[in-house]
Amino acid sequence: MSNLPTTFLTHSQRVCRLYKSLFVYARRAHWPDRLAYRQCMVEYRARFDANKNVQDLMKAKRLLIAGEDELKKSMHSHTENFNFPESPNGIAESRYPTPDDSALDGWHPLEKAQYPTYFATREKRKKAYMEWYLKRYGIPDPPMM
Repeated sequence: MSNLPTTFLTHSQRVCRLYKSLFVYARRAHWPDRLAYRQCMVEYRARFDANKNVQDLMKAKRLLIAGEDELKKSMHSHTENFNFPESPNGIAESRYPTPDDSALDGWHPLEKAQYPTYFATREKRKKAYMEWYLKRYGIPDPPMM
């Protein structure tokens, strides 16, 4: 559970994390063009330096929250169409489909003998499922031809 915060962050810690996050974001946003990246970082630094001597804590907190919101919005614009490869609509979705459970019924008895406890439990579960199915839905009618 290392992802749960155990202490509150001070205002200066949040400002430092925002500044560092802006560095990382700018590096990713302006990756091949180092000049544009440095220009962006100079602008960010100027904005931080302009507000570093704010004495009113409420104003400083509003500035911090506004900066965090701006970072979130700008990061969202670059990642809104991102899908993980294995997730729905990802490029690798269902690339390796999981075989149906009924494929295990086709195993040779010598193969099943290598996993006796698994197949014994599986047979019990299949029997319990069939009992539940017949109790719930009854015996299906034969198909009409």
